[in-house]
Amino acid sequence: MKRTILTMTLLAVPVCLLAEELERPFRYNGSGYTYFNIGACQHGYRLLGGGGGGEAFVWRGLTLGGDAGYHQFSDGWGFWLGSLDLGYHFVDRKKPKRVDPFVTFSLLGVAVARGGATPGGHLGGGVTYWFKERVGLRTEARITVLPLAEEGIVAFHIGVSFR
Repeated sequence: MKRTILTMTLLAVPVCLLAEELERPFRYNGSGYTYFNIGACQHGYRLLGGGGGGEAFVWRGLTLGGDAGYHQFSDGWGFWLGSLDLGYHFVDRKKPKRVDPFVTFSLLGVAVARGGATPGGHLGGGVTYWFKERVGLRTEARITVLPLAEEGIVAFHIGVSFR
């Protein structure tokens, strides 16, 4: 009998700990995302691409993250674009909200194509609509500048965000 009570107690402790873990309060610590984009450069060529990234909150609404994707112009020129980003989300991280507006800009960016690599950067903003607690629709508009390639791009991103 003592052995049965001991066994049931040992089995009940992890279940209680798991239940406590599931009932913890909401805390928005960051998110990952994937996207598809469409846009154009200042020369008039259309741009299509896709990629993904992630971000983590470092202080209040301030985020630090990264982004990488492949993009191709309608004339056939394609390039990889990666960046280290700083952003700000206009939300209370302790209260779940459906609408999550944000701004982002790159601290360090690089574009890599057949001819080599060139530095670049972007400035953007958008909204994530969380239709489930952990899955949302992310929309964003970005202006990307690649000064050494003499290229400026305006693009609209649409994708899925996870937290």
